[in-house]
Amino acid sequence: MPWTSERPSSTGSKSRESTTVTVTKRVGLESQPLLAQDGSALHSKDHEGYNTITMMKPERDPMKSAHPVMMLESSKNPLHSMSTEVQLVCFCSGWVMFLEGINGMSGLATSYFFKETLKPLYGFISDAYPIWGYRRKPYLLIAGILGSISWFLMSKYVTTVFLSGICMTLGSGAIAVANVIAEAMVCEKSRGETQEYASRLQSIIYTGQAVGSIIAAWTGGYLLTFMSDRQVFLLVASFPLSLIVIAFIVPEERYHGNHVKERSEINDKLLQLWNAFKQPQIWRPCAFIFMLNATPATGATWFYFYTDVLKFSSEFLGTIGLVGSCFTLAGVFLFDATMRKASFRPVFLWSTIVSTILGLSQLILVFRYNLVLGIPDSVFCLGESAILSIVGWICTMPVLVLAARLCPEGMEGTMYALIMSINNLGGIVGSQLGAVLTTWLGVTEQNLGNFWLLVLICNLSTFLPLLIRSLPTAFINWIPEDDPQVLEETTAQASEVDIKSGLV
Repeated sequence: MPWTSERPSSTGSKSRESTTVTVTKRVGLESQPLLAQDGSALHSKDHEGYNTITMMKPERDPMKSAHPVMMLESSKNPLHSMSTEVQLVCFCSGWVMFLEGINGMSGLATSYFFKETLKPLYGFISDAYPIWGYRRKPYLLIAGILGSISWFLMSKYVTTVFLSGICMTLGSGAIAVANVIAEAMVCEKSRGETQEYASRLQSIIYTGQAVGSIIAAWTGGYLLTFMSDRQVFLLVASFPLSLIVIAFIVPEERYHGNHVKERSEINDKLLQLWNAFKQPQIWRPCAFIFMLNATPATGATWFYFYTDVLKFSSEFLGTIGLVGSCFTLAGVFLFDATMRKASFRPVFLWSTIVSTILGLSQLILVFRYNLVLGIPDSVFCLGESAILSIVGWICTMPVLVLAARLCPEGMEGTMYALIMSINNLGGIVGSQLGAVLTTWLGVTEQNLGNFWLLVLICNLSTFLPLLIRSLPTAFINWIPEDDPQVLEETTAQASEVDIKSGLV
């Protein structure tokens, strides 16, 4: 799979005035119909309870050129152009991502289904059901309280597998909710900005996650040398409490709409989401990303090879995970420094090719040719983990930037979580296909004879979505080669007609 190593590892908001005409935002890979809008027109509709959905087009900032290409030149240094509000949102979102990374300190395998697959549901609830007039703050508060209570119960009172499963699910679910809220807030600040600006925001918050993962990988096993399991759970229970502070300091405008009428129109909101997602500029890139992740993965078979053939200890496996986390952070910095303005298609194409070629280097380890070259197994594995972590994150960052800028206004949490869930679903499918392939080849813990063939097939299969690149129907052509902003004007009217036809 191109996004991550297959080895075991822990691994400005702007004021806008609107005129009723048409609407698109970030076309191509990053375009979508703007299905809600702020400004005076929005408030009038708020009080009417969204009886109709009016398409709006924001007027451009008079300081910027009317053409989207010229807008690319308006932010040479994205960091300097960030307002205090955006910087505070980045800090709060980055802290939430840090908590997600450090949550791995518990050392427990939490429910992946509830943590990742249900993220669109968490996002939709946050978008559609404001509490006390806010769509983000109350949910961060609830997540902090629920997560802390769950891990506290694990540290003091839970004695059965059933109750521990419930607490683990609630704890990981709380972090997932906070993660969705953080991503939604960043999406709100990415809307209407250049690709470079949006990439910088993503780099900032995922730096927090990488740092949290490094701390978790470094301290997780070490803490157990002088702390009991329950003491570690008690320590982990203290982390979500910081979400309560974040909930109070994060900036968010209060919603003044008619809550009763809005909640009665949930079907309209779902229709908005569907009409946004069915745009070719959205579903095609999502489908391509899904296909890349859905290619077979070797999965847990590497664990058997590590422990039975290479005789690695559990401590050294943890070291591999720590190195992977450290170089994931390096990948974030490298992308931010060199590729945040790069077009998506070349990044997807070449990062996939490079990661596949590097993945084939695993055959050197399988056949033990590294020893012939005088490279110890441990050194080879650490170096490979470092390189694949960097390349894997460079592959991942365009997906995150894309997802952030595809989100319609008012549905940021839902759309971002949906796109990322499609990405994660591809990984699940790839794992299952890898398991089927492993069984078919007869690879088991006791029989690793065909393991080399499994590694070869899994790595080469990544090329499938890239084949026949020269044909117009090639899947890679679903990714626009240029910055999607340049397509904004040419597809505005088409998007308007398509969306309105779905609302009739």
